[in-house]
Amino acid sequence: MIGYFVQLYFMLLIALSGTTFFQEKTDQAKELDSIVREFYEDGRFNGVVLLARGDSIIYSGAYGNANFEWNIPHTTNSKFRIASITKTFTATLVLKLIEEGRISFDNVITDYLTDYPPETGSRITIEHLLVQSSGIPDYISLPGFLETEAYLQHDVNRFPECFKHLDLKFEPGSDWDYGNSEYYLLGLIIEKVTGMSYPDAMQTYILDPLKLDQTGFITPGAVIPGFSGGYIMNSGEIETAPTIHPSVCYSAGMMYSSANDLHRFIKALYRDNLILGEDVLKTMTTQRMADYGYGVFVGYQVINGSRHTTYLHMGELHGYTAQVSYFPENGYSVIILDNTQQCASRLYFAIMDTLPGFSSAIDSAEL
Repeated sequence: MIGYFVQLYFMLLIALSGTTFFQEKTDQAKELDSIVREFYEDGRFNGVVLLARGDSIIYSGAYGNANFEWNIPHTTNSKFRIASITKTFTATLVLKLIEEGRISFDNVITDYLTDYPPETGSRITIEHLLVQSSGIPDYISLPGFLETEAYLQHDVNRFPECFKHLDLKFEPGSDWDYGNSEYYLLGLIIEKVTGMSYPDAMQTYILDPLKLDQTGFITPGAVIPGFSGGYIMNSGEIETAPTIHPSVCYSAGMMYSSANDLHRFIKALYRDNLILGEDVLKTMTTQRMADYGYGVFVGYQVINGSRHTTYLHMGELHGYTAQVSYFPENGYSVIILDNTQQCASRLYFAIMDTLPGFSSAIDSAEL
């Protein structure tokens, strides 16, 4: 009898693959669902989409499998690695510590990491790290790194040895270059200032106060309920994606989350000022180099013939892509999470084109 119910359970899971979940079956939600379904059926999407305006969820849909080996379908609470969207969380925590007077924008790396080479560490400020204008080479781009080192466990305190002695690509503050090294260092600085590990500090300052209980940190060997495995498409066939070790990603990309939690996070951050005060948030979301603020891209989308601000970050890691966008002027939130490393931007623009007054024209090279 037990075997029968187990078999019935898995048959039900298989039948549910490709199911969508609506907040309300409005015409707009049905139109959005047809778009997401088309992307799924064409093999261009496998994951969760959430569209909201303010507190109201217009559409929340889950398509495809969280686990292909067992044909276990996604739900709208599925958890995904969010890769570089971790940077938005890291920047938020650093700004929180700045707001408390525990860190200053003008402090330099060697104020906190005393073993960092002074010839560069004494010239690179916290602001340079936040805006990615330090000139430090991105460790991901080092020769052979993605072939070997990316899959090995590293001591996070010793990890910067792979890049901290390298020549800077440019004088700090003179140019911009997106990467991961700067945000890795910010995680270590958070640990020095708070006396806690990076995950514990994030839990204490951000996750627990906001009750983000579907958000956390990839830990080797940990069982994460509702977690989506990472896959890649290879000539139309699904394959298991290689797993980059979380110690390599750390404060630049080790977090996981769900669409619902990300919606709560960006509302709390950008709209409700539940994390940062209004002045600090304005600083965070001010365009600096290459349309980057502090841990977030700041772009513009044409709506009814006028430009509307967009706060955006994307994440991509073997097996995963993620995109989170927020429009502060009208309160729209768009969250796309995929565990087959499909391009989220195509689906994003298709969704945007269904909204009243939106246009696909984007005034930001980074979007």
